[in-house]
Amino acid sequence: MMCLTYDFRPRSSCIIVLVLGLSYSVIGQHVTEKNENSKASGFVDFNAYRDTRAFSELTINALANVTDRIQYFSLTNNSGAPNTSDVQSFFSEQNIRWKVAKNSPVDFTSQWTLRTGEDNDNWRLGFRVRLNNLTPLESLFSKINLTYSLNFHLLQFDFDKPVKYFTQMEHVYRLLLFPELLNRRVYISGFADQNFRSGGEENKTKWVTEHQLGIRIINEFYIVAEYRVNDFFSSDHYGLGYGLEYKIIF
Repeated sequence: MMCLTYDFRPRSSCIIVLVLGLSYSVIGQHVTEKNENSKASGFVDFNAYRDTRAFSELTINALANVTDRIQYFSLTNNSGAPNTSDVQSFFSEQNIRWKVAKNSPVDFTSQWTLRTGEDNDNWRLGFRVRLNNLTPLESLFSKINLTYSLNFHLLQFDFDKPVKYFTQMEHVYRLLLFPELLNRRVYISGFADQNFRSGGEENKTKWVTEHQLGIRIINEFYIVAEYRVNDFFSSDHYGLGYGLEYKIIF
């Protein structure tokens, strides 16, 4: 296998690309084994925002249920420089999730994060629990039209640095508001990343969280508003975003 680099030191890049290659090989094998009449499902959505902190952002989300047990999800953010139309920063998450068993609410997870700058990308391994699929809670979550999952990142690999343990916990949810009354036009969704830091002044939890209200105007075209928090910003941790979303479902 050819080893490619993307802001990685060569040895770490080889390891990560090799593992991702093996993961995609497993996916390919499962796809081949599927019935020819079955198809993958998922969506791609495009979100364009203006943030009250004087920058714009384009976010692209993509999800594919490749088989009954394998799922791919990615998000890519392109953020503009304040008060300009220039792109200042880039961030992307590439996720592969593998359901432990056909009817299990637990998934093994692999996440590769890429961002602007050098020697700052990483790779995480862990597991996700879909609380809305837990047998004791499934009926309740269905009645209130809520999905909610927790992803525990147990191992993190940062180039040639020592392996880090339990570095992050991701909360992800989506709530349909009065779906019958409003014809499934209004939703609230969001995520909250708890980043566990250690050492010196960094010995605290840092949050990155976004909570979005979406109102469907026509077909899959939405107007959206979003409350945002990012503790990694040097200042102005809190902001409001407003914009448009278009979703393609397959």
